[in-house]
Amino acid sequence: MQVKALKAKVRTIFITVMLTVLFILAPAEAARVKNVILLIGDGMGVSTMSLARWYKDGQPLSWDQYVCGLARTYSADEPITDSAAAATAMATGHKTKTGFLSVLPDEMNRAPVATVLEGARLSGKSTGLVVTCNLQHATPAAFAAHYPRRSDYEAICEQMVYNQVDVLLGGGLKYFTGRKDREDLLQVLKQKGYIIISSPEELKSASSSRLAGLFAEVELSYDLDRDPTREPSLAEMTETAIRILSRNKNGFFLMVEGSKIDWANHDHDPVASVTDMMAFDRAVRVALDYALKEKNTAVIVVADHSTGGLTIGNDRSSSKSDGKKVGNFINPLKAASISAEGLEKLIRPDMTEVEVKAIVSDRYGLGDLTEEELKAIMDYLAEAARNPKQSGQLKSIVGPMMSTRAMIDWTTGGHTGEEVALAVYHPEGLRPTGVIENIDIARYVAGLMQINLEAITREYFIEAEAAFKAREAQVELDTVTDPDNPVLKVKKGNRNLIIPANKDFVEMNGTRIQTKLINVYNRKNFYVSRQVLSLLSD
Repeated sequence: MQVKALKAKVRTIFITVMLTVLFILAPAEAARVKNVILLIGDGMGVSTMSLARWYKDGQPLSWDQYVCGLARTYSADEPITDSAAAATAMATGHKTKTGFLSVLPDEMNRAPVATVLEGARLSGKSTGLVVTCNLQHATPAAFAAHYPRRSDYEAICEQMVYNQVDVLLGGGLKYFTGRKDREDLLQVLKQKGYIIISSPEELKSASSSRLAGLFAEVELSYDLDRDPTREPSLAEMTETAIRILSRNKNGFFLMVEGSKIDWANHDHDPVASVTDMMAFDRAVRVALDYALKEKNTAVIVVADHSTGGLTIGNDRSSSKSDGKKVGNFINPLKAASISAEGLEKLIRPDMTEVEVKAIVSDRYGLGDLTEEELKAIMDYLAEAARNPKQSGQLKSIVGPMMSTRAMIDWTTGGHTGEEVALAVYHPEGLRPTGVIENIDIARYVAGLMQINLEAITREYFIEAEAAFKAREAQVELDTVTDPDNPVLKVKKGNRNLIIPANKDFVEMNGTRIQTKLINVYNRKNFYVSRQVLSLLSD
């Protein structure tokens, strides 16, 4: 492992040097762009993209002409990554442990490392996150939070709010209020000048430079199930985010995620997967249209990892004597007008077999259910009626049924470890090529925006307890008085400093002092900026 780590370190240094040389040799106006839009298809493997092209009647995806290479996806501790570690790599330029968000692995004390979003904000650019999952989910969280546990949505939400991302569009409303720490983060947003909206109509007319669009308690619907009067599309959210962020004369950084491609692949629902791929494709088209028009914007399209091990072809398609046409794979998918997840919302446990069969046929396109398949559905409904906690899993039953008919197969319910496709548009054609590491994406973005992530980390994420003790201060980590609101208490002479976790301020002798980035508590240590340390300097 030491040899492997050394090789990885050498490669990282080499890539960094080469990118630096590239930017030095390129004309300044070519190297630098005003805006960067990073679009991530969560779980979007190469096979998922292939299926989407066929679903699109063989037409290319909107970013196909800009495909320039492959990105490796492994995390610091596993060959098959999760979204948290993968997004951390693309946000910070560092590999980390599976489940960690923009903090280094345990052996490096879970130290926070700066993200390209934070770097953009510190350089005067506007920033945005647009997703179809809850905003606190792994991918968006890695760009605006630092935490060693991706499932702690309340802590992540607090960090995201106090990190002051200018435009937040997606789901996750439930984590802003009714929290264990008794904070009302919607009120905090309002105090920081955000306009909060919850409908597509409000989105269209939104004009505030600080905007929080919260369109669902948790995740948004699959695009195929979406009520356009209640939830905007990913393309609509992307368009609004660009419209608002582009008003900043210094430019912007925007991350857009097609979040539920991954979820559909986990559930083996090819209908939801391919139609959410279409929604992602339309969002990418919005970004590219803007970039092609303005000539000052780089657009990067990539996946964090592949999910499900989707294959176009199963044991039904293996016979050489029975030539298969595209329609054999695609027509079953196009017969569905709703996802497997949406289907469950239409079926009640008290329905008869005839009623259930009709709905499954009319809405999900399975008009030829076998007796065994119908029984599996009815047995599930009966069990869900007895035990409501088991509900929500019909998708895992009917999705594979659709997959069989479309001659699609899956190898796993989890992620897979192969490389993912990388596409980059740069107005002067300056882009990485070949097989690169996912950490190189962050370094490429940082180079385009002329920001130094390592310098930002050194300036804003200093291990507080050791640093204050070196200044002969008394330090107390208080996680007992209010366990949901940890604070670091520091005293030196007549100066008393209170540092709350996850917030962008400290209190000196009762007076609040604003900080540029959040104070990070990683469940082990506090990290603060040099600005905070200077408050106790003699």
